[in-house]
Amino acid sequence: MKSITQKKINGFFTNAYEKYYSTISLNKNLLISGSAGFLISIIVAHYFAEISFNLVVNSAVTVITGFLSYKIIFAILFHTDNKRNYTKRLTGKINFIALRQILIKMMFASTIFDAVNNITRFLLIIQLLKLEYSAIEAATLSSLVASVLSYAIINIIVKYIHLFALRK
Repeated sequence: MKSITQKKINGFFTNAYEKYYSTISLNKNLLISGSAGFLISIIVAHYFAEISFNLVVNSAVTVITGFLSYKIIFAILFHTDNKRNYTKRLTGKINFIALRQILIKMMFASTIFDAVNNITRFLLIIQLLKLEYSAIEAATLSSLVASVLSYAIINIIVKYIHLFALRK
């Protein structure tokens, strides 16, 4: 038999999860797609370092490859988790007004996230390669620093623009 304290704690966590479900889902999607993009960019950085000694080209190819793979995976995951927000329940048809609203807000947040992430990664990779870090170490360190910074920024933006609060 559960005590009153256990019920209160469970209720608190359940309420918090329900309240922040969309934000938790967004962060989950960012982490999954970011991790996949990160792994792909490390592989590309490693192999490209063996082909070319140009630090700027290595950095650019690494960032672009990681970015494209992350974007594709994120778009699929975001659609899967949020299609209920822009699909009419009874008919199953797309509510284009709600979809447009979500897309505009997500594009704004995503643009800032991507700019911070990619510029930070690009500049850090160049600097770390100049300091003679290996390509894998440079890609790893730059991804970690850029991710922490950009995840903090996107969570602030999502809260500020009320991404998941649809007008009725």
